[in-house]
Amino acid sequence: MKKNMIALAIASAVAAPAAFADAPTVYGKVNSAIQSNAKGADTGLTVDSVASRVGVKGAADLTPGLKAVYKYEFEVQMDASSTLKNRNQYLGLAGGFGTVLMGRHDTPVKMSQASDLFNDGVFDNNAMTSVMAHGEDRLSNVLAYVSPDLGGVKIIGAFVPDEGATGAAKDSSLTDTTSFAAIYGSKKKGLFLSAGVNSFGELKDAAGVVTRASATFTRVSAQYSVAGLVANAMYQTYDGAGKEGSNITANVGYHMGQFMPKIKYATNSEDKNSGNTGSVVVVGMDYKLGKKTTAYVDFGSFDKEMGANSKVGSGTADSITKYSIGLIHKF
Repeated sequence: MKKNMIALAIASAVAAPAAFADAPTVYGKVNSAIQSNAKGADTGLTVDSVASRVGVKGAADLTPGLKAVYKYEFEVQMDASSTLKNRNQYLGLAGGFGTVLMGRHDTPVKMSQASDLFNDGVFDNNAMTSVMAHGEDRLSNVLAYVSPDLGGVKIIGAFVPDEGATGAAKDSSLTDTTSFAAIYGSKKKGLFLSAGVNSFGELKDAAGVVTRASATFTRVSAQYSVAGLVANAMYQTYDGAGKEGSNITANVGYHMGQFMPKIKYATNSEDKNSGNTGSVVVVGMDYKLGKKTTAYVDFGSFDKEMGANSKVGSGTADSITKYSIGLIHKF
């Protein structure tokens, strides 16, 4: 009897890993912050959920060297009663050839950005760019490819038919919107270099009226990480819809035990139909409370032109001062 029990226990221990080998992983990130901002004489204080999210991801072996990969990720509005928002969601195949996926996903240009030390918050890279820029896009109806490592370089491409646009479904094409990027190195250590371009084609409705002008967005990034130091810079350009502009954004941070002081500088220059040049300086401090929990304090000041042209300014022609005190927990 005892021998049978021992044999059963051994068999169960061996079988358990196989049974759960294809089990999905549940993960998430909770980011809550008290935020204050001032636009001219107006001030405000808010409690915000900052891109909090929950997701399920996994992979399943199909044949030797081939597996199915999937992810379903949602943004969760913890501070409101609104419903979930879709983030990256896809199904694909991965093997020695690389990875092919279909669904909703960040563009390769977005994926190619250097480390954003103020990511997801009111001072992230998306807030630094002009209202006309298209560098931080997450698109639906994506067919994407990620190459295997090619001597330290990865090539990423995405093709997006604009099937959801008015009057466009019957004429949609995989080249309606395209995004390509080349990435070298790692954001975690050493040298990281990348370059990418988004191309948005012109769209017309059933009556032939242009509903979206063609546009091109380019981005070049460089980063170096060593011994706790993270320093990077991005140069971005936009040309489309009768407008043309550029943006430079730089981040520097230094890990000192549980602390990481950090700073960001960004400047926009719009060359057509505007002529405004604005800048922003942001400083912050992260404090590691635990392996998965971080507290942070960020403070930033947008000058008058940047307030008018950046996404955070919402078109206002006032200088903007804003701070954020928050807590992040990952699981």
